[in-house]
Amino acid sequence: MTPTPLDTPSTARRLRCRGCRYSILPVLCMLFVGFLQPDPAAAQPPTHSESREPSAFQLTVYRSHHYLIHTNLSREETVPFGRHMDAVFEQYQRRFTGFLPHDLEAMPLYLLRTREDYIRFMAEHDIDATNSGGLYFVTHDLRGLATWAESDNRAQTFRVLQHEGFHQFAWKFIGPNLPVWLNEGLAQYFEDAVMVDGRMSTGLASRGRITRMRDAIRAGEARQLRALHAVSGDAWNRALRERPNDAALLYAQSWSVVYYLIHGDGGAHQPQLVEYLKLLSQGNGSDEAMLLAFGRHGVGAVQQDWIDFALVQEPDDLTAATERLEFLGTGMRLLDEHGDTIPESIEQLRDRLQAYSFRMRRHDHGVAHDLDARDDHLFTFVRGTDNGRPYEAEFRMLSPTRGDLPPRIVAPGLSPEPTLIWHRDEDGNLVQDIQYR
Repeated sequence: MTPTPLDTPSTARRLRCRGCRYSILPVLCMLFVGFLQPDPAAAQPPTHSESREPSAFQLTVYRSHHYLIHTNLSREETVPFGRHMDAVFEQYQRRFTGFLPHDLEAMPLYLLRTREDYIRFMAEHDIDATNSGGLYFVTHDLRGLATWAESDNRAQTFRVLQHEGFHQFAWKFIGPNLPVWLNEGLAQYFEDAVMVDGRMSTGLASRGRITRMRDAIRAGEARQLRALHAVSGDAWNRALRERPNDAALLYAQSWSVVYYLIHGDGGAHQPQLVEYLKLLSQGNGSDEAMLLAFGRHGVGAVQQDWIDFALVQEPDDLTAATERLEFLGTGMRLLDEHGDTIPESIEQLRDRLQAYSFRMRRHDHGVAHDLDARDDHLFTFVRGTDNGRPYEAEFRMLSPTRGDLPPRIVAPGLSPEPTLIWHRDEDGNLVQDIQYR
């Protein structure tokens, strides 16, 4: 018996994490016979040692174009995640042309319904996933990408899948010698990307990472790049467990250096980065490949140029607008949960959230920052500059797609243009998502 593809009318890490730290692909289901159908053969439980208790989970396995998705979701619920991950995988392949997989097996994805399911499932395989939002893992009896599906913010789940999906792709196409800073820096770079008509739009830069890196450089806390390259996986994981502020800085600096190597100096360093990754994929050790690609000083040769770039880097308008849209969506859900009348304008939404003294806390690798409804700027977005000064435009509310949903909210004029859209889950709770066009 074979895994059932999703798009026919049928029924049916190595430790890397959301804590270590996300698009819609417009493909018509019926065009692809063989997308997401249950796979009874693949649904057999993995081999266990005799001492391991039987799994409490009966997971159906669906095959998409590139993944075997082990899940306790229905086929209908699984389809959007399978489509998204196929699109992401194909974009990784396009960007890493010439990199050959180390094996030809489909990529395993464990998509549990709830966070509690995810933690229990990972615990069955001796992995404590309590403080993670997703993992790419490799154990003696199981490997794959794992996270959970039920969330009030699907865009965040997609970002997690993009991040952890890169770790999985890198393991398969580049190999195990990728240094942890580069693995995490690239994963964050692709985590931030958005999907527009099935293509990945990259090069986005969040204010939080930029500010943290700038502050660290000015305070003398940033690592020398040669020292960053030398950080081992064990040392990285110890920082995650014991020193969250240090871990957050490791992530921010890794992202910043990767961003510079891709976009800095007009992309002048891209060939060296690509050559380094190719050398790794051919089995060279990380230090040897670094010398061959970057010269005898390795990545440390660009130390001062990277610092100069990081000190003046500015966030992009799209990422800032998306963060504010998610803030507005979270506030809208609060009103819905309280049975409050749904606002019909941004001004009404602002007044209601300020009356509730609404705040939203965001976490970035152990570091939290608050978005407060008292800040009127959160109800506008930046769309370019006017005489050298940021031009703040107003979000616009659009009519809902159906009567039981709130209005959509769009940031008109951005390219791509983000729109906050709504679904309801099986329990009737609002789920927000971001579409780009």
